[in-house]
Amino acid sequence: MLKENLEQLFEFIAQHIPSEQIMRAKKEYQMTTGEIYEDDKSYNMRMALFLEWYLLDNYVSGTHNTILENIIEENQSGWTQDRLEICKDISNNIQGLFEVKKVYDNSVIVLDLFRDQKYEIDEEDSKLVFRKNDIFQGRIVPRQGKWYFTGYFCFHPGKIHRYIKDEVKKLFLLQRSWSNELACLEKELFKKQKAYLKNSKYIEKIKTKIESRDFDAKRERLTKELLVLEENRRNMEISTQETDQKIDQLKIETIKLEGRRLISELINRLAYMNLKWERSRQIEISDIYKN
Repeated sequence: MLKENLEQLFEFIAQHIPSEQIMRAKKEYQMTTGEIYEDDKSYNMRMALFLEWYLLDNYVSGTHNTILENIIEENQSGWTQDRLEICKDISNNIQGLFEVKKVYDNSVIVLDLFRDQKYEIDEEDSKLVFRKNDIFQGRIVPRQGKWYFTGYFCFHPGKIHRYIKDEVKKLFLLQRSWSNELACLEKELFKKQKAYLKNSKYIEKIKTKIESRDFDAKRERLTKELLVLEENRRNMEISTQETDQKIDQLKIETIKLEGRRLISELINRLAYMNLKWERSRQIEISDIYKN
């Protein structure tokens, strides 16, 4: 059912998005994945992978919305709630390089190499499609408490699994450094918010004392102290907002957008190597899968 909905979306963009726009995107995509031809054995699969990329990894110019997220927004009133929900689930996909850990009759357990996280995926044809230790390019989609594949894969030969894992590890370590930076910023923000709250409570306490006193030296001292506290609070507020903005920027610009771009770039580069290997078996595979 999920794959059927995805194919309906492919038909939708073919009917509603100018062909010139799609062709421009295709040229951009093939800069890293290589040009595909109709006589390629994996032509249909690779065309589907391009359409997936176009819908799910390609952003509308000047926004943080993917093509699919933009389509969903534009069809809020025209589509059924069920169709909107399925499309939103598809937009929440995880693209990755997955390693097969266990294969069951109706499901498969895979390890997302980029995130070092395991998922159990519902798949009726699991024993026909997967073998233990396979590494492949794919996408998983959350739907009603379960995970499903979109159904389009690019499997990489076993001889270069070590190379792939080494390349993925570079991104994994980079992403972990971003996560550590985020944790530090969030800790810093918590401390600033706590200090701001403490300062605000003390300001209210000083104001109460001032109101209860007549004009005397102590009231004047309290008033001066209040001015200092209020200036400190303004500075704290500015500092808190700056840290909050850094967190948002790190989450959106770096972890989400840059992270997805780098993952997509590596996946597409490996797909191009796979395509070259598919076309020419006269070349040593180690001469294809290399930097």
